[in-house]
Amino acid sequence: MAGWNVLATSLEGQRDTLLGLLRRFGRFRGAGYRNVVVGQVDDVPALLDRVRDALAADPFLPSALAKLVPIEKTVRIDPRNAAATLAEAAAPFLDRLAGGSFFVRLERRGLKGQLHSPTLEREVADPIWRALESRGMKPRVEFHDPDNILVIETVGGDAGLAVLGRALRHDYPFVKVR
Repeated sequence: MAGWNVLATSLEGQRDTLLGLLRRFGRFRGAGYRNVVVGQVDDVPALLDRVRDALAADPFLPSALAKLVPIEKTVRIDPRNAAATLAEAAAPFLDRLAGGSFFVRLERRGLKGQLHSPTLEREVADPIWRALESRGMKPRVEFHDPDNILVIETVGGDAGLAVLGRALRHDYPFVKVR
């Protein structure tokens, strides 16, 4: 499933409604999982502003959208080496994770019985921690209102990664992490 830089989930049973509502913002399609859509947009920051405005003005979008997550990078994962692939994919985000608190959150769709989300989160966080320490940093994991969250959203064998800073999560409350 190539070419997505946004993942959205609908409230239960509202995927088709959400899909129709989001198509005005970009190229969105079902992701093959209940209540999940992915999309490709030209300008993610503009999308976030437009969705925030639409949530305030559109009577239908608030009853369909559960969350929307901007995705900065996608990679293909194999369950046998998913942790290494994801840790390598997260390397470009190290500068943004340095100097503040963070945690890694993975929301898995698919690969049931092949990947264990909490274990994979730790296996991705450990090399990030060590890399930050090797730079002379003192990493801090914080689960309540961290400076940054490295979010990994999987859709089958594809994974989307992004760093969600505190300001972004505050300015766009629909950008949610469980």
